[in-house]
Amino acid sequence: MSLPARIAVLIPEFPGQTHSFFWREIEALALHHGIGSQIVSTRLAPKPVWHDWVEQAAAIQLYPLPRGEVARLLPDLALALPRLAADPDIRRILRRPKAWAFVLMALRLARICKARGLAHLHVHSCANFALIAALCHRISGIPYSLVLHGPLRDYGPDQPFKWKGAAFVFVITETLRAEVATAMPQVMDKVRVVPMGVNTDLFTPPAAPRPDAPHIFTWFCCARLNRVKGHDTLIEAARLLRAARPDLPFRIRIAGEDEQGGTGYRRDLEAMIAAAGLPDAVTLLGSVTQDAVRAELQSADSFVLASRHEPLGVAYMEAMACQLPVIGTDAGGVRELITEGRDGLLVPPDDAEALAAAMARMMEDRDLRRSLGRAARQRILADFSSRRSADALAVALAGDRP
Repeated sequence: MSLPARIAVLIPEFPGQTHSFFWREIEALALHHGIGSQIVSTRLAPKPVWHDWVEQAAAIQLYPLPRGEVARLLPDLALALPRLAADPDIRRILRRPKAWAFVLMALRLARICKARGLAHLHVHSCANFALIAALCHRISGIPYSLVLHGPLRDYGPDQPFKWKGAAFVFVITETLRAEVATAMPQVMDKVRVVPMGVNTDLFTPPAAPRPDAPHIFTWFCCARLNRVKGHDTLIEAARLLRAARPDLPFRIRIAGEDEQGGTGYRRDLEAMIAAAGLPDAVTLLGSVTQDAVRAELQSADSFVLASRHEPLGVAYMEAMACQLPVIGTDAGGVRELITEGRDGLLVPPDDAEALAAAMARMMEDRDLRRSLGRAARQRILADFSSRRSADALAVALAGDRP
């Protein structure tokens, strides 16, 4: 079957801190399958993160609507209303006033796709953007697909409606697949497990081997500043480690920002760092570019992330691709990525003492660091490259074509 020449990739609030994965997949889709992509976003992120590739991405924002756009869309709305009203699910959804804004965005999305020759909507969300895509499909007939990146509870109501019209749905872990099977068994014939991936040509081991005995051991952590990422547990583990093992000097560099651009949870973390007496050891780097993340990974001695929940974890993947030994938490789908003692260490979430012990073990044992790092790189090469997810998308799109 033939592949579409161009598709729309729908990413909410683009560009955000975690969106480099989407861009890597788009690049691989074009390079290896000849499929072009147009990024479409619901709106500009409240605090955009301008990665190195954002200008190249040239995303279109659906909201706010351009001046005069509502008037231009009214004829389309009049034509679409009978089709929308014929669906009892849509009638129920449209009882919520906010849903009419989604209808207008769906109409605008249909216009964009027609003007730019976009033959499919691939939605990296199961929240409002999935609803917009489902409505666009009902209005225009343009096929769509979804990607579930986390627990269903995080993506709001109307999940059966969002999923029933999709050509296919990717879920990133077996854990999420099992959740969907319980909640919506009727859609399982279209569900495929497709893990996220990283560019293993970009994220590589450093040119020179990491030192066996660094004078000051450098830990790197990369995650948005949100309580779910467990930065407070990491700070407490650092306090415990310094108190118990003053013979193991270290520093922790944390890349990422809060959803308020530095005025929210970041201030809580700064207070925790000060109270723990760690301003000299823990540095909050704020939002950084993809190139800066790669440089940090290649210069660090180990990676640590203490998430309370992590569907899978692209940050772990990037570290592992750089042959960096990692410590993660046995939370969410992380166990599907990291095998304890083989290609990383796992500790329970919210357990600062266990995390401090694992950090001390990693710092003391250079042979462990080497073996974990080598196995981590091989794990990513084998199962979690961005080429793999792009290949899966191309195969699914081929099956979606008439």
